[in-house]
Amino acid sequence: MFGIRFWGLSVLFSSGAALLLGIPTVLISNHWFIRMTPTSSQDYIIWILSALLIGPVTALALLYPIKQDVQKAGGGRAMLGTILSLLSVGCPVCNKVIVFLLGFSGAMTFFNPLRPFLGIASVVLLATTLFLRVRVLRFGCSVNLDAVLVTTADKQES
Repeated sequence: MFGIRFWGLSVLFSSGAALLLGIPTVLISNHWFIRMTPTSSQDYIIWILSALLIGPVTALALLYPIKQDVQKAGGGRAMLGTILSLLSVGCPVCNKVIVFLLGFSGAMTFFNPLRPFLGIASVVLLATTLFLRVRVLRFGCSVNLDAVLVTTADKQES
């Protein structure tokens, strides 16, 4: 079921995700961005796990699209997981939105301790999306979609 195209795209998307998450958060050293707080081992773990999950999720969405009008394909979970991953591995002081909302001391006092939990939520969301996509592709959807659509249409008419 998952051939060379899937694995090739997974590697490509995982590499891209690693670069897109790693460069702005300075997990990959570069001259374009500066990190004001030091990195920790949790940043690297969440960064690698997220990149490894983003690749297959994106490859599955590209190779085996699910009709959006019938059911949600998990795109919202994948996007939220990616955003949470970026917030989790990023510098809390360098994030302009967080500093605007909480201030410098609020970012360090309130947001910085939440970063590990954001990372765990990110990995759980991405893993759940991957699991559900693979399950639907391998076993199909066990829900009778015609009954669901008829029931939904009946409720809208009332």
